[in-house]
Amino acid sequence: MSDELYDKIRRRMNSIWPLKLPKHKKIIEMLKILWPTEEEARIISIFKEPLADQKGPRKIAKITGMPLEKVIEICDNMAKRGVIFKEGKKYALLPIMPGLYEFYFISRSDKKENLEKAAKLFHDIIDTGLLNEWYSSDYPFFRTLPSSSLSQKITKQVEINEEVAAQHEILVFEDVEKYIKRANSISVVNCACRTTHAYAGLSECEKPMDICMALNMASDALASYQLGRKISQEEALDLIKVAEDHGLVHTIINGAGPDTPMLICNCCSCHCGVLNGLIKYNNPRAFAKSNFRPEIDSSLCAKCEKCVKTCPTTSIWHHWPHQEDLSDDFIAIKEERCIGCGLCAHHCPKNAISMKKVYNDIPEKTLPGILYKIEATKSH
Repeated sequence: MSDELYDKIRRRMNSIWPLKLPKHKKIIEMLKILWPTEEEARIISIFKEPLADQKGPRKIAKITGMPLEKVIEICDNMAKRGVIFKEGKKYALLPIMPGLYEFYFISRSDKKENLEKAAKLFHDIIDTGLLNEWYSSDYPFFRTLPSSSLSQKITKQVEINEEVAAQHEILVFEDVEKYIKRANSISVVNCACRTTHAYAGLSECEKPMDICMALNMASDALASYQLGRKISQEEALDLIKVAEDHGLVHTIINGAGPDTPMLICNCCSCHCGVLNGLIKYNNPRAFAKSNFRPEIDSSLCAKCEKCVKTCPTTSIWHHWPHQEDLSDDFIAIKEERCIGCGLCAHHCPKNAISMKKVYNDIPEKTLPGILYKIEATKSH
């Protein structure tokens, strides 16, 4: 098959979607692994844009000239491999992320050699600067969700600047528990980032693998092919706390509306592409930080350094004393690196850390609004 067909798929995956795949030979190699047959590639190429352009099997059969039964067989096989989106009886093209990257590696239904090749190719592209390309907008696509213990750790009496004076309450996009409680379908899935590192033969960590969550239509799409594991809201809330106990950061699409979240990712700083955008690539626009920042009560702090060891962005450090009376012995925070995840407060054994609301960054409510804002504020 010609590279042009796969390049057409690449361009259509990029249509309206802010996280775009560049024109690169390794991208074409990866797409050939995902859709290895001409019939699959032909079907995928008829979708004009990801997710929004949905087509039923009869429409696909009419456009491609394939028999209806063959279309259903091919599309269902692709859905099981996580390389096409299925909602009800209709199919759609997946964007690269969040979407194809997660679904393909979450399903783990392809041959192991293909999973390994695709993972290596993807990480080759990442290492040549794809994350910098993706994180070039002043409106980040992803957002940090603070720890679920935020409601217990937020200061009761706080000084908040005038811009946030009317925003004392914790809003939906600031509270991981609220996302869980309003979800009508939740599935536990394996972490795509840690999975791809394993398939690519890269470093591994001890963090749980089966810890991320697909929500609503993403959960239903996976569940229809026995991918992921359906859980209740109560089980999801318990799993959120397990993630926090392991020092994982919650991230989600940077939107406030009920239809914007697809996945709650529970991220480690060593493998997550979103966190690495800040840590490894030093790009502060990799994701939106939460509106909260930690505040340390020095009278309660035992200087045990649990927060220093827990912080995923190395934002907390121990200022060793210079004075004889030890008056300058304290735990300090690098404000420019802090993402407001609240893990320091969650892990503090003395409850010496509370979360203080210091910003009032309100994200777009709809996915189209998010996509427009990202495109409108790109640096190139």
